[in-house]
Amino acid sequence: MNRRTVLRLVLAPLLALTACSAPAHSAKPAAPRQLTSEEADRMALARFTTYRRRSGDVTATIPSGGRTITLTGRVDWRGHHGYAELRDDAVPPTRELVHWSPAGVAALPHWTGGLPDRPTASGWQLHPLQPHTASLDSMLLLLLHLGADRPDNAQLLARSDARWLRDDRVGATPVIVAAGPGAPGAPAGSGRLGNTRYWIDADGRLLRFQARLGGEVQWATAELHPARPGKPLPAPPEQLAQATAQH
Repeated sequence: MNRRTVLRLVLAPLLALTACSAPAHSAKPAAPRQLTSEEADRMALARFTTYRRRSGDVTATIPSGGRTITLTGRVDWRGHHGYAELRDDAVPPTRELVHWSPAGVAALPHWTGGLPDRPTASGWQLHPLQPHTASLDSMLLLLLHLGADRPDNAQLLARSDARWLRDDRVGATPVIVAAGPGAPGAPAGSGRLGNTRYWIDADGRLLRFQARLGGEVQWATAELHPARPGKPLPAPPEQLAQATAQH
């Protein structure tokens, strides 16, 4: 057997394998498209189904100025407030507890004890939310707005520049991934994708949310989970409760 014959015998199976696998590598993801009526219905229900849960557990990662903030906590979508532990991987890294509402953020700095069910009543520092200048504050406010007491308008969503991006899964649950509208009333076909993304299951439940905040290149991501039984949100500190009452 000469050398040329040996090369043909060795290379033939490799070429066949490459030919068989080429379509999988060359396949392009589907282009974003306008929502179908069923997909628009799902998206219209997403914030309402979150509201109907009343509360839930949330984990989020938030890029901010070259560092990453990790949030682990709970949100009450009917009471419009949240409670979480924040970990900032800045140098040096920091941890704190936060309560927040649209009226502001109460923070307990230098925290090291996880997320207690009954946090201390003293030591909290209150400051207003600054969603236009701080990525963290933007995400905190967005998390509160993931619940609404009525469905959104499916017909308006279908006519907007909201877009289906792909079919996906969150764990074992099939979902659609949809880009939110780029601007209120933006016409379909404008070619602009919004700065929010929603992972929504067949029942209109929102399981994951992403937002591109300010000038950040990376997406902030929040995972939404059903509330754990027996784990209600503790009452906010007095300073935040008073600010919320006056808001």
